Amino acid sequence: MRRKGKIILSAYALAAAAVLTGLSWTGQAGLNNYRATARYSAGQAFEETVRAVEALSESLAKSRYAGDGSMCSRVCCEACANAGAAESAMASLPFDTQELEQLSAFLNVAGDYAYTLCAQAAEQGFTETQREELNRLSGQAADFAQRLRETQGDLNDGTVRYDSREKRLRNVGEEPGEALSARLLGFEKDFEPGEPLRYDGRYGCEKRQKLGYLTEEEMLQTAADFAGRPPEELSLLYRYEGIDGQRCYRTGDLFLCVSRCGVESMAQSRLVSEALISGEEAREIAEAFLEQHGFSELELQNSEERGNLCRFFYAKTQEGAVCLDNGIRLAIALDDGSVYSFSAEDYCEDPAELSWNVTEEEAAEKLVEGLSLESGRRVILKSPGERDQACYEFRCLDREGRSVRIYVDAATGKQCEIAL
Repeated sequence: MRRKGKIILSAYALAAAAVLTGLSWTGQAGLNNYRATARYSAGQAFEETVRAVEALSESLAKSRYAGDGSMCSRVCCEACANAGAAESAMASLPFDTQELEQLSAFLNVAGDYAYTLCAQAAEQGFTETQREELNRLSGQAADFAQRLRETQGDLNDGTVRYDSREKRLRNVGEEPGEALSARLLGFEKDFEPGEPLRYDGRYGCEKRQKLGYLTEEEMLQTAADFAGRPPEELSLLYRYEGIDGQRCYRTGDLFLCVSRCGVESMAQSRLVSEALISGEEAREIAEAFLEQHGFSELELQNSEERGNLCRFFYAKTQEGAVCLDNGIRLAIALDDGSVYSFSAEDYCEDPAELSWNVTEEEAAEKLVEGLSLESGRRVILKSPGERDQACYEFRCLDREGRSVRIYVDAATGKQCEIAL
């Protein structure tokens, strides 16, 4: 090779080395910036978590001193807001684990309990039992906040480090120290939630449950009778243990889910071809099917035709009231008139315990001015704790012509729900 060529080749090699060095330096600088930004964001999220849990503990502790209803309601509102803020902040931490079930559940229960008490406390204040429960939750939140503050000190001195997303990348080392997720998992194992709260809310333990009675053989026979096939043609796909003990069976393209109480759902997997029957004929088939299987005291609430299927929702009725959250959904295939799908998961035939202490006229007086009343009827709603509530549903129009439904509790005469 000529000397000139060697010089040119050496120049290119030096230039390439310089470029690679620059790129390496730039990449390392970018990685350092990324680490600094991630560490700052994680630190801000953790600080917000600590502050929110401390605020939750303080707001719950105020229940010991709140006397009149307005202050009790205000305490509940503060606790609910702080619990939500703590849950949101903790969810934004850079965890590599999603196993903090007890801690997250505590924040959800504390917030929901405070939210549920808010309306009641505004009128009556707290009962002694409620004060004790709020005080217990405050103590748990205070312990949790103290542990978080101690952890924050360990984060500052380097004993504990924030979890890093860089673990997904090769050739990127971990920083020394215990991971924050591991520290919180230690809290999770030590955390004792205590006795479940008894209240009419989303996480209360007084929810109404269906009581099952069917044996294994009876469940199979029930599914076979429902499908109109002999039991030997049904195969067991899977089972769930527990109070309901669901079993899923299959025969051909038909699937059935049965619990200890009876058939919960049924569905076909085939494609529906061109419609050959009308929607009215489909309704007659649906109601004959319900009558055949012993479903009574049902009232059609809505129906629609879509995708060569006619879908129906039948709600249970009691004492002239429509149970809006208790009913059966089914769809009829418009090609051969077969029951394409059936769902009774939200259906309960046991009668509800209702109190109609207020007349419809008295309930209508709870409507605010500016609403034009169109219609009213008796209905039964589920409370957040799934308790049956006797209500009056008033369909109204406001001054702008917008439709609104107001629900008034027939036992207390107070508004309990507003739907737009």
